[in-house]
Amino acid sequence: MMIVGVALVLTALIGVTDAHGSKNLSPTGAIKELDGMLDDFKVAPRGGKLTSAQEEHNRKVKKKIIHGTFDIRELSKLSLSKHWGKRTPQEQDDFVTLLTNLLEEKALFSKEQSAAKSKSGGKYYVKYGGHKFTKKDRSRAYVRTKVVVPSENIDITLNYRLKRKGGEWKIYDIIVDEASLVDNYRYQFDKIIRNNGYQELVNRMSKKLSQIRRRRQEKNEAPAKASGKSS
Repeated sequence: MMIVGVALVLTALIGVTDAHGSKNLSPTGAIKELDGMLDDFKVAPRGGKLTSAQEEHNRKVKKKIIHGTFDIRELSKLSLSKHWGKRTPQEQDDFVTLLTNLLEEKALFSKEQSAAKSKSGGKYYVKYGGHKFTKKDRSRAYVRTKVVVPSENIDITLNYRLKRKGGEWKIYDIIVDEASLVDNYRYQFDKIIRNNGYQELVNRMSKKLSQIRRRRQEKNEAPAKASGKSS
């Protein structure tokens, strides 16, 4: 299942706050606050690899980001579209948990994307294009940004849809070079449900999650096994 890249960064607490602990940030301000913390995320040097400790560090960072900046329930609801209302409350909760777990494992940072595309290690900066409110009550907003890698003349357009929730701005959709995360999921989920049923979608997502976790466990166990053989 394809996961669209995410230009997000570590937030230590649930929700986005400014330097004074205030939650009264503008939508653009919320994204800037997140981008300002990106240095906590580790990227492998050119031609190199991350250590196991660095990979584990990044995994924890991603988990904090997913729980702290996303409205996964809104993402799930919009992605399942007409199929959401047909689910029981328990099924809805289970789906949100499943999608959250998958995003923790597979979501990409702008730092990862630029490093993957750049020969110089992914050094970049973010240009902010401002925001607009998409509802009269200003409860939803659209933020425009662009990730620029000067050395490679690479631009990655990364725009966000946010929802004001409990006084905080939460992201529920990311548009990468005009490709919407919600639209991508909606298309894939609807196709599977129409052809094979809702349970098949859950089974596939659960299987994918199990495969990812198993590969990570095997990778983590490999050095220990190698050390045991050498001794």
